[in-house]
Amino acid sequence: MPKFFGTDGVRGKAGEELTVDLALALSRAAALAFRPKKVLLARDTRLSGPALSAACAAGLASVGATVFDAGILPSPAVSHLVAREKFDLGLVISASHNPPEDNGLKFYNPEGLKLAVAEEERVEACLSLNHTGQSFGNIRTFSEAQERYFELLRTWVKSPRFSGLKIVLDCAFGATAIVAPEIFRESCAEIHLLGAEPDGARINTSGAASPALLSRTVRELSADLGIGFDGDGDRALFVDETGTIVEGDQLMAALAPYLLGWGEIRKKAVVFTVLANLGTEAYLREQGFEVLRVPVGDRFVAWTMREHAIDLGGEPSGHIVFRRYSTTGDGILTGLLVLSYLARLGKTLRELVSPVPMYPQVRKDVPVANRGAVIHHELVQNALAEVEQMLSGRGRVVIRPSGTQPVVRIMAEGPNEKILREAVDKLAEAVHRAAKIIADRNAS
Repeated sequence: MPKFFGTDGVRGKAGEELTVDLALALSRAAALAFRPKKVLLARDTRLSGPALSAACAAGLASVGATVFDAGILPSPAVSHLVAREKFDLGLVISASHNPPEDNGLKFYNPEGLKLAVAEEERVEACLSLNHTGQSFGNIRTFSEAQERYFELLRTWVKSPRFSGLKIVLDCAFGATAIVAPEIFRESCAEIHLLGAEPDGARINTSGAASPALLSRTVRELSADLGIGFDGDGDRALFVDETGTIVEGDQLMAALAPYLLGWGEIRKKAVVFTVLANLGTEAYLREQGFEVLRVPVGDRFVAWTMREHAIDLGGEPSGHIVFRRYSTTGDGILTGLLVLSYLARLGKTLRELVSPVPMYPQVRKDVPVANRGAVIHHELVQNALAEVEQMLSGRGRVVIRPSGTQPVVRIMAEGPNEKILREAVDKLAEAVHRAAKIIADRNAS
């Protein structure tokens, strides 16, 4: 497995885990691994973004690549433009939904897909290569990128008109703050903005990663719905007219039968991750749909959709891939498409999703330093066996090390919320104890 790459690229605290030196080395290694002639580079609004972006541009150009720097741009825009503008590689400097002090690197292949594990390993294998004598590539400003992204959105969702709707839009102080207000105002809806300043010091303090303000504002304004993006714009989290969060899997389950009837998707199949609610899977199976489950991470969703020619997939967090249009989750595109579907059906968001049952879920994140080792510790494995017996026939549990943050994530699901909370607390306590044992052993 790669050393630096996690679930979604490379991430860590900027200046500590993700340094300028590492960014330069990884981008240079990527250029050695893939020998791109043209690379599209962009970033979100984080304060560390300009320095890390400059380091990446230098690393790529040092091996002969011409770098087209688009500045601040949502990461899905890079995915789209890499494929359509015939770039050989895409790179976004972003830590997605992580807090402001973090940053990361996301690489995209010529199809606009995030790198597969084997490709990440190929990059890391080139870190130790001693390469000299290569002529330098150029670094250019690519100011047209934003307008070309607009053109794609307007092509995919033609003349969206949502007059009469009151929509709260939360851009999370991230990359969508540059583009989302303009494209949504073209819809003639009444738009109320939150987090619409590109402020890297506050990125993800609202929006999809922290939706409490969005929910409250929808209720206070009696809005029809709210849409919250994350820092790099690949997620869209929806809030209905009551201020209730609509999970991505519930939304996909509700839409899938309609999309099939309209010819928007070709197969009675949807790709979910292991975190998708059992209720949504049961609903889809009742409708005759096949449900494929993959590990957490939108790249696993996208690669599986590609492999099985499935046109709809995503995660509860709001990464939704409409493969007819895109190979990746695009929050702005998702928002526009969902609004157009609601208008076509003449339904509110609550009316759309209400037939899809949602089983109770209890989740807890446990901060730990060595999350991989903790998961495999005997204490945790014994607690997991006990919890699985507790839930036997009445639910399920998922425990996993986060691929993007130093935490162990625990989720239990089933019809009895009291039992779920007991199960999660038992696992969390085991994780804490195992982490302390490992830390003490490493310190001695």
